[in-house]
Amino acid sequence: MDFDVIIIGYGPTGKVLARKLLDGGHRVAIVERWPAAYPLPRAVGFDHEIMRMFHALGVSDAVEAISRPMEHYVWYNAEWKVLLDMDHAGGSISGGPGGYLFNQPDLERVLEADLAGRPGITLFTGHEALAVRDTGERAEVDIAPFQEGVAEKPAPTLTLTARYVVGCDGANSLVRETMGVPTRDLGFDESWLVVDILPKDSAQLQLPLAAQWCNPARPTTIISGGRTNRRWEFMLLPHETPDDFSSEESVWALLSRWVTPANATLIRKATYRFRSLVVDGWRSGRLLLAGDAAHRMPPFMGQGMCAGLRDAWNLSWKLDRVLRGASPESLLDSYEAERSPHVEAVIRISMGLGKVVCLPDPEAARQRDEAFFAGQVPPPPPFPPLVAGIIDGPSRVAGAGLLSPHDELESAGGRVRLDMAAADGFVLVSRMPVDHPALERQRIATVILDGTTLKDAAGRLTGFLNQLGVTAVLMRPDFYVFGSAATPQDIPALLDRLEETLCLARSADRAA
Repeated sequence: MDFDVIIIGYGPTGKVLARKLLDGGHRVAIVERWPAAYPLPRAVGFDHEIMRMFHALGVSDAVEAISRPMEHYVWYNAEWKVLLDMDHAGGSISGGPGGYLFNQPDLERVLEADLAGRPGITLFTGHEALAVRDTGERAEVDIAPFQEGVAEKPAPTLTLTARYVVGCDGANSLVRETMGVPTRDLGFDESWLVVDILPKDSAQLQLPLAAQWCNPARPTTIISGGRTNRRWEFMLLPHETPDDFSSEESVWALLSRWVTPANATLIRKATYRFRSLVVDGWRSGRLLLAGDAAHRMPPFMGQGMCAGLRDAWNLSWKLDRVLRGASPESLLDSYEAERSPHVEAVIRISMGLGKVVCLPDPEAARQRDEAFFAGQVPPPPPFPPLVAGIIDGPSRVAGAGLLSPHDELESAGGRVRLDMAAADGFVLVSRMPVDHPALERQRIATVILDGTTLKDAAGRLTGFLNQLGVTAVLMRPDFYVFGSAATPQDIPALLDRLEETLCLARSADRAA
């Protein structure tokens, strides 16, 4: 059986990548060893950029129904005095709050329902990928029905072929192993016990929505797991091992300060090594990596799943262009060039936060507390932009590589979200009309903010143009800015540079 793309792994990253490729009319196969999505909680947070993706996919109403705004993320010392209060409720450039809390199994069901019945998708759930090969002309994946608990690998029962295979198959990725690429360890390695519970009455618990208890006796995370669940994460101390918390009794002992079996039900307990890993080599010929197969990070920013979804959003528009012949295969090399520095920067920010939390030494914790109370709190680093790849070098100082703001576009006919009007392609936001052949060739939507017939309802786009001091910005399909034009006369050159950057053969121009 032959496809355009085979995705191994059917978590959120694989699901979103599949949906985006299906939107482009491509044939997609999913290989997933489990017959249904993992039913227990894992990721519990995503940010405003990810909610923007859900809006663009048309699933935002369903996602909002299973989520709650994060509001504040508060860090306390051992005596419950506030060390740091991160405000996520004050709005974001994407509109709405800066972050959301959710239960991953609920999100998996939303994404599965969205994919159900879409033309072009073939699901091989309950099947294990046994081997992956790049033959040069195609990629091949041998699969067989998955048999849980059977140590001996079965013989392949079917071989799938495709132009590309994307490994969204997690930390123990078969695709990554096949590619033989190295992994860099950025130096964070701590073991934590993760516990999820379902309260019988959430209102009675009076818990913070999202908090870090920076107590050297036991650094602890307390966070909501969506609309009903609650999560605790307990750092294992140097003398402890996962076996020390193998029993439910030991877990309830840790939870006893807040909940007991009388007012809550234990859903899940698991010990994790929080690592900081980045793969070098996200693409090898027809094989690519995304999500945890390409990187892992500590959870202190809630960015693990977010990073995987950014991978999917970035890779999908590039695969689409290559598959339909709009760009050469070399465009795929920009995927790692863009995503790897970005995710490494996020990992390092998360590591920095983790080093503030993970202080089991009482004297070190005391010095930290005194510094914070004295106002010696380092400002949070800005969220990283893109620093390489498909961005316009000459106008880098004027926004290239930044995440663009979102807004609703207001006209006499009503309001529409920018991401709906853009239709998943490049978008030129300009103060004045533009006529250039690249607009049609590259399917570039135009948003002309003249203030009369069309304006941005909240003023975020106009404010962005004013902030950069430009007439127009050219936004990519993944919401990041390709480049900008300072004056109306600079817009044609901006569009020309986009085509040159995408390595397109402009036969019409040459003929002219």
